[in-house]
Amino acid sequence: MTTDETQLRKQAVDAILKGVAKKTALIVSVASAGAVVFSVIQKTAQPWWFLSASVLFGGALGLLNFRWLALSVQRVYLRQGATPVGSNLAAVIISLLKLSLIFIILFIVIKWQLLQVFGLVGGLSLCFLAILWEGSTMIHQTSNGSE
Repeated sequence: MTTDETQLRKQAVDAILKGVAKKTALIVSVASAGAVVFSVIQKTAQPWWFLSASVLFGGALGLLNFRWLALSVQRVYLRQGATPVGSNLAAVIISLLKLSLIFIILFIVIKWQLLQVFGLVGGLSLCFLAILWEGSTMIHQTSNGSE
């Protein structure tokens, strides 16, 4: 792989990461505002901001997870001279460490009831929705560009 190809791949990955981050921010912002409205209308026992903060935290954690995944793929699989066995072993170790850290964060937040669980799960899911949206956008752009 030439230096130009490597640069093009890095630029493509950066564009995808930026697109997912923007879409996640947009979706999480709208969902968080909706959570504020819902909390105010429902007049729950929890403060009005509690559900909204849970959605925001979940979205941020989901985006962080996606970012770590993208960086580990770049470092492990797109590195020059990487062997398949070494790459797979490094990917497994990085994934276990990343998921363990996220699990610890989620455990602490849920155990100490720092945030609302449904809002947290909803926020995490919104990042996945943004990934699907970005993928759909990329497919649409690719199919229109090839005609």
